[in-house]
Amino acid sequence: MDEKKEVVVDSGEEYSKSAVPMSARKPFMSALIISLGYVFVVTSMQAGSTIGVGLPFGSMVGAVLLSSLILTVLSCIMGVIATKSGLSFGLLSRYSFGKAGTWVPIAIVAITTIGWFSIDAYLIGDSAHRLFPVLPTLLIAILGGVGMTLTARNGTKWMNWLSNIAVPVILIFGVISIVWAFRDVGGIEGMNAIVKEDTLTFAQAVTLGVGSYAVGSVMFTPDIMRFAKNASTSIVVMIITIMIGNSFMVFFGAIGSVVYNDPDIMGVLAIQGLLAPAFAVMVLNIWSTAQGCVYSGSMSLASVIKMPRKRLVLIFGVLGIILACVGFYNMFGTYINFLASTVPPLVGLIFADFLFKYKGVYPEVDKANLPKADWGSFLAWIVGFGVSYIQVGLPSINCVIAAFLVKMVIDLAARKKEA
Repeated sequence: MDEKKEVVVDSGEEYSKSAVPMSARKPFMSALIISLGYVFVVTSMQAGSTIGVGLPFGSMVGAVLLSSLILTVLSCIMGVIATKSGLSFGLLSRYSFGKAGTWVPIAIVAITTIGWFSIDAYLIGDSAHRLFPVLPTLLIAILGGVGMTLTARNGTKWMNWLSNIAVPVILIFGVISIVWAFRDVGGIEGMNAIVKEDTLTFAQAVTLGVGSYAVGSVMFTPDIMRFAKNASTSIVVMIITIMIGNSFMVFFGAIGSVVYNDPDIMGVLAIQGLLAPAFAVMVLNIWSTAQGCVYSGSMSLASVIKMPRKRLVLIFGVLGIILACVGFYNMFGTYINFLASTVPPLVGLIFADFLFKYKGVYPEVDKANLPKADWGSFLAWIVGFGVSYIQVGLPSINCVIAAFLVKMVIDLAARKKEA
């Protein structure tokens, strides 16, 4: 009876301040569709574009698959922790960084999600204007921003409904477009025959691929997978989402850029004479990602701010629309590169806490005795961040391992001291 009451009372807040009870968990397909909606992100296509023109075709394929594999591992770790605990990223950060310390990772989520949302809102206006010049860019951007805010405000139900439409449409026309691109260029032989300078090393390409969706794998995954019914569901969903969904988007950006000199799925479809599908795919692609940004950003802030989640969503939407109108798009690229070094180490330290500090079971949110700031977590994060700049092997993996080891030692030492 109590659990039923909790579901009804908290339904509007999407469990932003508590664990998701088993009675509110969602079926496999719901989690998968929402997760795929998140991964259809513009930055993945842009990363694919850079990788595609910077490496030979074979090396490009290897770099994309390896970066997706790394993201899959990060996503699976965060997904399993979220499924077992029922906690959002904002609440997981609170357990690792403390009541005040959690503001640091949450600020990164907030800045990132508002920035991405502003880009998505602008792209809806810009893309609509490119396809139909009579449509004014800023007006469509504002209308698109309002619409994306409303679907995010209504939580996973509306997000699932939209993703049910967006995911199949994007996949179908994306596959058609890639097949036609290979036809136009003369297959794999034609791709290999295109002469280009190697402007990237293989390791740099992998790091770029990881950075393009690092925030999604680490910070967005818990917000989705806390609704999964069990750990195996979470693992399968993340494997499909990243290895298939993310790889697909990066490949699309790479192939479109090499063959048509346009990394955008809408631009490539338009070049191929598929104008109507181009418009539909463009809107659905951007919308499914943007609503996820607003949802996850508001979820993280709701874990530390005493304000209804729906009100936070509206604030996010307004800020995002304003940034879209003032051209924030042009300033976001450097920040995305920064995230490739900043975000992955969080997986290592949160995983270490889950295993050694909390032994797989987090105390209830309102009963947990948490410090204002966990300086051990900040130390592990800083070490991981530093290691990411050491160009030996794969920095995007090394930084996670480093943060994990540092936090593990700190947690075990603290347990030994308490004993």
